[in-house]
Amino acid sequence: MPVEASIKTELKRSSGSTFATIYVEKENDLIFIDWDGFLSVDQVKEGSEELLKIFKSVGGISKILVNNQKVTGPWSKANDWYVNDWNPRAIKAGLKHMAVIESENIFTQLSLQGFQKVTSGFETQRFIGEDKARGWLKSA
Repeated sequence: MPVEASIKTELKRSSGSTFATIYVEKENDLIFIDWDGFLSVDQVKEGSEELLKIFKSVGGISKILVNNQKVTGPWSKANDWYVNDWNPRAIKAGLKHMAVIESENIFTQLSLQGFQKVTSGFETQRFIGEDKARGWLKSA
């Protein structure tokens, strides 16, 4: 959970549970997205679109912190969409660095590894804990 987030957006499943929460941390020059649970490709796209919309609207931010710790399944079917659609738009909007806090779920880890292999144009690093991820983004 971020400190002193100035904007908070929650995205919900039809059941009412939250699958993504996005925080703007202007003082840390980053946007933080906290994913939760098993994510469908549509939810991954919806959350990522909202993240990019907020990223663009805030302006002057070049870093994203992704928390996958509570993700419980694969999302690799979204990787082609990231590479061909979302990533180019994020780069154009100014994304330079993305730190991802890994899930303990092996399928989530494999999805992230696939994403990292096909991603270029901004630097992506994986971390076990939030402190290390934040530290890397702060020094980037």
